[in-house]
Amino acid sequence: MKKVLAFVLMAFIVFASGCIGNSVGLTEEKIVNAIQNLETARYEQNFSMSMYFVDPDTNETVNFSMAGHVVGILNKTADLETGNMSIVMHIMGMDVNMDWPYFVNGTNVYFNVDGQWYYVPPSEDLHNQVQGSLNLDYIKNILDEKNVTIKKLSDGYAFRVNMTFWEFVNATNQSSYFTEMWKGDDLVNVTTNSGWVEVHFRKDGTPTYVETYMNLTVTVRDYDGKTTDIHMTVHETVTLSDINEHFAITAPKGIEKARNFDEVFG
Repeated sequence: MKKVLAFVLMAFIVFASGCIGNSVGLTEEKIVNAIQNLETARYEQNFSMSMYFVDPDTNETVNFSMAGHVVGILNKTADLETGNMSIVMHIMGMDVNMDWPYFVNGTNVYFNVDGQWYYVPPSEDLHNQVQGSLNLDYIKNILDEKNVTIKKLSDGYAFRVNMTFWEFVNATNQSSYFTEMWKGDDLVNVTTNSGWVEVHFRKDGTPTYVETYMNLTVTVRDYDGKTTDIHMTVHETVTLSDINEHFAITAPKGIEKARNFDEVFG
């Protein structure tokens, strides 16, 4: 049961030579250059996850669901980012709600909880989630590793490609995270029932929309031999706008007095 709940708490943190087709007029080189030249943008992210499993000790079904909404702006040149993250979780009859502004300065991540800023150290999963929220380099990895066909739309281009959980993990450079988390543990197996990534581009190759969907069965085996199947669905969309417009991001008031994040729950 402990191993199952540990996976539940971790799961929502997880959330990716291409054959592009020269006839569509958009090349891999244009996409790579556009991603590299994306300096500023507004973004909106929506994500949801639902899962259930049967507790082998009690034979009771445990349900967990989560929905989140993030809006923000980033400036890669200044290495600054600011926004607001709202999350609603429901597990075992309990509701948990979070509505936290955040600020990122380089590798430093801060969240504002009830009017007080807190510094999130790199060891926290929440730090990695915010730091990697708009790392679009994995689109290049998908083009390198998958057979992708880009289709022309009325206002740009798009592709959708089927992906397994582990293909997505490798593309988003999260393999070391899972290797560390499951180090020496061969008791977890992930089966991808269905999964895909869809990306929309402007005519110059700039990404404007990314959608990810995964339907998974995660089999967890305890040391006593009991197995539990966790049935999970994850869905995320990210929309980019006002790309390369001028944004002035300044440090929020009180950030210099930020406390340690572990005090939030202490």
